[in-house]
Amino acid sequence: MSGATEFRLETERLAMRDWREDDLDDFHRLHVDQEVMATLGPLKTREETAALIADLQGRSARNGGYTYWPLERQEDSRVVGFCGLDRGYEGPIVGELEIGWRIASDCWRRGYAAEAARACLAWAGANFPHERVVAITARINQASRGLMGRLGMQYRPDMDFDHPKLADGDPLRPHVTYVKEI
Repeated sequence: MSGATEFRLETERLAMRDWREDDLDDFHRLHVDQEVMATLGPLKTREETAALIADLQGRSARNGGYTYWPLERQEDSRVVGFCGLDRGYEGPIVGELEIGWRIASDCWRRGYAAEAARACLAWAGANFPHERVVAITARINQASRGLMGRLGMQYRPDMDFDHPKLADGDPLRPHVTYVKEI
């Protein structure tokens, strides 16, 4: 997966691939959308979004090619979010294979997150057959929790935690964990 060959994982309508410089505009639109960020945290500046892309590229290099990849709609090549895998680095999931997604609000309720997440779970099963996959989200994020359930992930209340990067009293601080054996 490393080297000159670009990573690409396709579904019927979407593609996950390596990050490119020209992804910034589409990806930044998510980070200034109050609906998208309502369960993720404060809006981001363009510079913060660029830094996030650089961080995700770095994670890909450290992980041997996987990260939260840009989620490109095949019909028009628009980056409508991200979906992918990383190694957990917060709370009870440190070191575990973590799945995550983020979708533009004008693309909600079209099944993109589920389609991409299913492809990522299949990829994880093929590449990490003896590991489980975990997902975390703010307790109040009912949309992501619903998708986790539809993906066959099991809620693990024993793994609930307060996100250490969020202040006491922040409604996003209480986090839940879901697990799927693959």
